[in-house]
Amino acid sequence: MKDIIYDHYMAIDWSIKNMAIARMTKKSNKITAIDVPSDIQDLQAYLKNLRGTKILAIEETTTSQWLYTEFKEYVDRIFICDPNRNKLLSEGPKTDKIDASKLVQLLKAGLMKEVYHSTDKFLYLRRIISGYEDLVKAGVRLKNQRYALLRACGKSGNEEIGSTLDSQGEQFVLDCLDRQIEAYEKEKQGYEKEFERLARKNPEIKHQKSLPGIGAINAVKIVARVVTPHRFP
Repeated sequence: MKDIIYDHYMAIDWSIKNMAIARMTKKSNKITAIDVPSDIQDLQAYLKNLRGTKILAIEETTTSQWLYTEFKEYVDRIFICDPNRNKLLSEGPKTDKIDASKLVQLLKAGLMKEVYHSTDKFLYLRRIISGYEDLVKAGVRLKNQRYALLRACGKSGNEEIGSTLDSQGEQFVLDCLDRQIEAYEKEKQGYEKEFERLARKNPEIKHQKSLPGIGAINAVKIVARVVTPHRFP
């Protein structure tokens, strides 16, 4: 591990039901440990609220790729490790899972081997899904505003773009809404083309899309959020 001093050294021992989090600071070797029901959002909030630089150790398991993706943006560094490659653990079973308290001690001492993980693909998928969902929400809001305006003017609410109203002020608002909706539809099509491209390029997305009732958009959402099916029992 590079010779960098962090304000907070942390390790997590994750299971489906419980998560154990151990923490040490740069000024103290005292270990603060908690064991609580597993909750991704709670742990994200905990990490976000810690002031200073943070490094988080996660033992290499079937869930480590998923955990890396979930926490990467909440700490300065995530250290995926194989603690059993540490010479200090030469005694005892090599398959035993290391608890969080032991893991954080090894982390701060710089005595662990790092396992390379790259999640750029999954982070991109999450960002594009987030952007798409924000766009759709904005589009729905615009369409609802347009419908309400038309109804207030005695229309059905379903008139095509380019419709006219008697009031100049209301016409101005309608024209503005129509232009925004047209821009929204264009941007939405751009996202949909990107989803189709990802479905052709990415094997996981391509597989999900091949399942009945799952289109390109939902296939991308599934892969972005699940990351790996191995985290499920």
